[in-house]
Amino acid sequence: MKLVKTPLRISYVGGGTDYPSYYMNNEGCGVIAAAINQYVYIYSHKLSPIAKEQIRFTYRETESVNAIAELKHPVLREMLKLRNWPEKTNFGTFSDLPSGVGLGGSSSFAVGLAHLILDTGSNEIDPHVLAELAVRVERDELKEPGGIQDHYVAAFGGLRKYEFKQSGVEVSPKIMSQDAVSYLEERQMLIWLEETRDSETHAAVTESEIGKSNSYLKEMTDLFQETGKIFSEDMGGAQTFEKIKEAVTLGWSYKKRFTSELSPIVQSVETVLSKFSDVGYKLCGAGGSGFLLVLAEPDILAQIKNSLPGYSVLHPKISLLGSSVQSPVWE
Repeated sequence: MKLVKTPLRISYVGGGTDYPSYYMNNEGCGVIAAAINQYVYIYSHKLSPIAKEQIRFTYRETESVNAIAELKHPVLREMLKLRNWPEKTNFGTFSDLPSGVGLGGSSSFAVGLAHLILDTGSNEIDPHVLAELAVRVERDELKEPGGIQDHYVAAFGGLRKYEFKQSGVEVSPKIMSQDAVSYLEERQMLIWLEETRDSETHAAVTESEIGKSNSYLKEMTDLFQETGKIFSEDMGGAQTFEKIKEAVTLGWSYKKRFTSELSPIVQSVETVLSKFSDVGYKLCGAGGSGFLLVLAEPDILAQIKNSLPGYSVLHPKISLLGSSVQSPVWE
């Protein structure tokens, strides 16, 4: 049995500029984002020679089919078709968090599946290759709306800058020292809003806004460029955190103007957060609901948590690794 572990992500600045329909026509696009210690897992194992089916896949349901084209799950179907998958195989997946929560789970699944299929056990796979295959399947073959940042964050891991250009995607080295990362980790919290949503629906709204006007996204692009400068100035953890918090706050004010309408729960939690000073926050993902990212000093985070007794919270750590094959691999 082979098992691949792929992280989910938090995007701090630049969301929306990673849509191909935008960055292919505008310069300076990019995001600052981090993989986190919440994961999607995908496994595969050879089916017994006596199994009647050719492919078995267990997720919310179990599919047993004799031909790849019969699979209902679109990403698995298209990726196996692209690779001309020859083997009788049992695939399955599970994750730390529900799907549809705004942390890039569908893209992490696609990247993890690409890793599972491409891995031969002999050489490490370039993360660019994993991300590119996942993007090809979701965006090109299946025509699913959305950006491409999630695939790259899932493939590379760490906290990095991702720049989207006509010529391709440029990925920075890790941009913060471990001390600065630890400082950030102590001051970030995810509030679970108890609602999932269909990411494709909200991504389609952003896509339509790109077609109407790019003024808000131009502001987001400028914010990404300005925020990116702080990582070349060798600031300490406290100063870097303050700059990220300011950028998250400003970016959220931009994003609300080109994303879909917020759910009543998001609006209710925002009302609570507005009572606290020196707090940055944003809704994760394409819009609607899911998780709210909150940035503040630890004592303020504790007060916010106490002010929202009906909500669960996570304190995510940065996952330094992107998608990875887990050892041992069982026969």
